Amino acid sequence: MKKHLALALFLSFALLLTAQLPQGTLAPDFSVQDINGQNWHLYELLDQGKIVVLEVSATWCQPCWAYHNGHAMQQLYEAHGPAGDDKLQVLFVEGDPATNLDCLYGQPGCNSFSPGNWINGTTYPYLDNPAIADSFQVAYFPTIYLICPNKKAYQLGQLNAEDLWLKALGCPVASGTNNAGIFDYDAGTELREICEGLKIMPSFSLINLGSEPLTSASFNLQWNNNIEQTKQWTGYLPTYGEAIISFDSLSLNGSGNLKTTLTSVNNLSGDDDFSNNVRNDEFSIASEFDVPQIILKIRTDNYGAETYWEIRDDLGNVLYKGGNLNVGPDGGGSFGNTLPGPGAYANNVVINKSLNLPGDGCYSIFFVDAYGDGMCCEYGNGYYKLYNGNNPAVPILTGGEFEATEHRGFEIKSTTAVFSPDHAVANLRLFPNPAVDQLNIEFDLVQPSFVALTCFNALGQTVYHTAPQQLPFGEHRWTTSVNDWPAGVYFIRFQVGDQTVMEKIQVGE
Repeated sequence: MKKHLALALFLSFALLLTAQLPQGTLAPDFSVQDINGQNWHLYELLDQGKIVVLEVSATWCQPCWAYHNGHAMQQLYEAHGPAGDDKLQVLFVEGDPATNLDCLYGQPGCNSFSPGNWINGTTYPYLDNPAIADSFQVAYFPTIYLICPNKKAYQLGQLNAEDLWLKALGCPVASGTNNAGIFDYDAGTELREICEGLKIMPSFSLINLGSEPLTSASFNLQWNNNIEQTKQWTGYLPTYGEAIISFDSLSLNGSGNLKTTLTSVNNLSGDDDFSNNVRNDEFSIASEFDVPQIILKIRTDNYGAETYWEIRDDLGNVLYKGGNLNVGPDGGGSFGNTLPGPGAYANNVVINKSLNLPGDGCYSIFFVDAYGDGMCCEYGNGYYKLYNGNNPAVPILTGGEFEATEHRGFEIKSTTAVFSPDHAVANLRLFPNPAVDQLNIEFDLVQPSFVALTCFNALGQTVYHTAPQQLPFGEHRWTTSVNDWPAGVYFIRFQVGDQTVMEKIQVGE
């Protein structure tokens, strides 16, 4: 679902707002009546062990109406509200102070705009209370908040019922006597595609979920089933009390599984609930590029202004960035209106960027979608692809189907072709460069060989190709017209037997 608010409406609401509530912040309490006069006290619900989901909308917001009519909240409420397993409470909040109650019912007395009756077909409570939106620092509509029984709030995207419940399952919920769990895990890196020898320092929150105070706990850290570190903790935590646990630095080599296990609670083997005692993270080896010059190709979806990206080095320094600067690395829909910010892309267009990186080493590409639904696939077939600069035909790293962000690692390992008598081809020459009317290709074969040539434009499209042909030892020269080629950068792939040579040329003055 995409969010595009009318600018005037957005600005009238934005005056009330500050920055968004940070993830994991203690939720502000409220005690209010719903539109039917029933009282709802947030902290009372949480103290009962309930998970609370807030859907904060405005009646004039068309994307809110579309999400609402997807019935994700109603389905979630039916499965896990009082009529279901009773583990969760959904609350709808109308967050615009400028609208009246008639707007929720879609009645003629509405003093703003409403596309219909928001109440019809739903059974969860409605709170017509903009003060709640203000206290949660809601920056755009719709905003979904997950509030766990330990009173911490987390902003979610516009997810379906199943994904909302999966997020809710990550909440710490107290049960039993001796019970603790691993939460808010940080592996020490956002990346799951790593270069050799990546050093990490995993950490997490140890939370007491039992009725008895937590006074001791033990942990193992394993890499590919080998115990690398153990950790002992002692202290005092009441129910929902937290302690930060940090491991020492660990170097990861190759691909594999990083496993953190809570092995004992209060000197007992395990605890009353094992479901949150283990954390697994899979790591793979980063994609490799053989030259420090790479090509980034982006195709935007139907909402190009929601895209932002960065290329970073291994220290997190931003080397290149692009897309809507108003979205920026924090994303999350914060630009909030239909006006494109600086650098914003158009819809359904292809962008090519030639990027020169400092040299061999570890890098990453970071993509943001402001509305949290990626670049593919429900609202257009957007994607990103990274190529070696000397071969724009075969992508090395691709993506586009994610939620709010995607962070991928890659590595530069340069290789340089060296021509010698052991190679089939030597002294490849392309001239003139830039080419205006025609391109001359000269080369020497040190032995009879099959030879083929392909030329690609910057989009990776083939503009010229010769079928493989057997050529004798000696000097050879080919000439082709470039009169019909649009001005720009082109890449020549010259294949001799099993050897491939790539060269770059410019066409046009």
